[in-house]
Amino acid sequence: MQPWLGRCLLYPLAAAIAGCAPLSETTVFYTPVSDRYYPPKTKKSEIPVLSEPPAWPHRVIGRFAMQSDRGYRFVHKAILYNARLQGADAVIIRKLVQDVRETYNYIPPGWDSVPQSNVLYQQVQNNQGQWVTVPQVYTTYVPVFRPGRTVVKDSEWADVTAEMVVRRGKQPMASPEPSQIELPR
Repeated sequence: MQPWLGRCLLYPLAAAIAGCAPLSETTVFYTPVSDRYYPPKTKKSEIPVLSEPPAWPHRVIGRFAMQSDRGYRFVHKAILYNARLQGADAVIIRKLVQDVRETYNYIPPGWDSVPQSNVLYQQVQNNQGQWVTVPQVYTTYVPVFRPGRTVVKDSEWADVTAEMVVRRGKQPMASPEPSQIELPR
């Protein structure tokens, strides 16, 4: 089994799972709460992730809700990616649940073809009229039955709900940048 396949098997089953999504595809988990857009921040910008509202006056610009089987580390990166993209000054975690779940993936039985190389020695006449033995390599494909099996794997799940905030008084842009708009697929 391919290493990426185990993470991607569940992806089509639940839209809220970001099992094999790169960070750029986690923008679907961000929901703006106003029509104001703020300038995106650079990749190196520090965005504090807080467990309670900041002491300074702030305004909520959007919500981020995601569940992933790639653990909190991936979810944390996704939160920061989306916060920078939307120009947030901080992130407030409202709900965070982490647990380990067993996942069961059934791999159905099937047939495979295994190449088998063989050598056939033939007697042929060369240019001088002498008989010589010449090896001839040929390949046949042998059918092999692969029985079905169930693969059990422990996955670290993280479920998070967060709010993206900006400092009150921060000036919004006149229009959003193209990267800040989620386009339908």
